[in-house]
Amino acid sequence: MRKTVIAIAVLSLAIGCKEGQKKKSHETETNVEIVDRGSHAGVNQVPDDTWVDEIVLDNGVKWNANKETTDGVAKMLSLIGDSKATTSEAYRELGGSLNEVKNNVVKECTMEGASHDNLHVWLHPLIEKIGLLQKTETGEEGAKLTANIKNHLEGYFDYFN
Repeated sequence: MRKTVIAIAVLSLAIGCKEGQKKKSHETETNVEIVDRGSHAGVNQVPDDTWVDEIVLDNGVKWNANKETTDGVAKMLSLIGDSKATTSEAYRELGGSLNEVKNNVVKECTMEGASHDNLHVWLHPLIEKIGLLQKTETGEEGAKLTANIKNHLEGYFDYFN
């Protein structure tokens, strides 16, 4: 299942991340659906944080990122900070809002080369986590996922300008 999710994420990013090209507003957004064949999607699933072992700096210096990506990360952090979610429904709605911003980040991507590759190392697990939040079944699970997503988003600024 994990390989399928990663393959879908890579495909969605490859389609959405084209240097200098912007998707027209009438084109569909990139959505990644995480399929869990168990009886309860998302329950007891541990978000993947191994990206921190894979990502690298540019010879000890943060990578330059495009403005739209950095603005999108800041907007997602703002959505989490402003959220008053306590119920599974509210957390799923937050997940939907985060997914919309993430889709825009993918759509507006103009990065290339090693900085782009490292962005993907950071972005793939975020896509999975947002997908899990969109399917959360309890307020407690939603709170844990949201805290993990917030930490993940904050980690962006350790590697990108």
